[in-house]
Amino acid sequence: MSDQTQSSNQQMIVIAMVVIAVLLAAIVGVVVFQQMNANKLPNPSTAAVGATDPAAPAAAPVTAQAGPFDAKTATKVPAGMTPELMVKAYHDNIAAGKYEAAYKLLPLDKQQSYGNAKAYTDQVKAYGITGYEMGKPVVTADKIEIAATQVTPQMPITYTWSFTKVAGQWYAASRIMGGAVTK
Repeated sequence: MSDQTQSSNQQMIVIAMVVIAVLLAAIVGVVVFQQMNANKLPNPSTAAVGATDPAAPAAAPVTAQAGPFDAKTATKVPAGMTPELMVKAYHDNIAAGKYEAAYKLLPLDKQQSYGNAKAYTDQVKAYGITGYEMGKPVVTADKIEIAATQVTPQMPITYTWSFTKVAGQWYAASRIMGGAVTK
């Protein structure tokens, strides 16, 4: 082999090694950058909607605000039912495919947010809810909060129902996404 061919081969090897070194440096840079940005993200175990933490307090914070409560327009807890039985009836109606009956049990602001019973049915049916789990009610003199988790193929969805008692009558004051089901 001539000296020129050997020199040309050595130049190719040096060039290939430089290219590999540059690629490795770029990969290391990307990995370091991603790790730095990952540390800025919230912890998924505390940020997940509907996360259930056994150490969470009974009145876990919820993620959204309810609309204003007005007993004149609020959804009444049906006669013969307690707030807990109403939440159970809501979920049992969904399981039985009785979406219109479930819709009528929602607080008024939630009914309005869906528009009508048909729109509600179309949306809820698409979730493919396969079951639910209710938490222990948190009771004060004239308020009750009950967290309930709906089981879907995608992920569990937890809502906290709030009830207010006015002049001896219970009303569904709100249903807000979030909370924790506690036993």
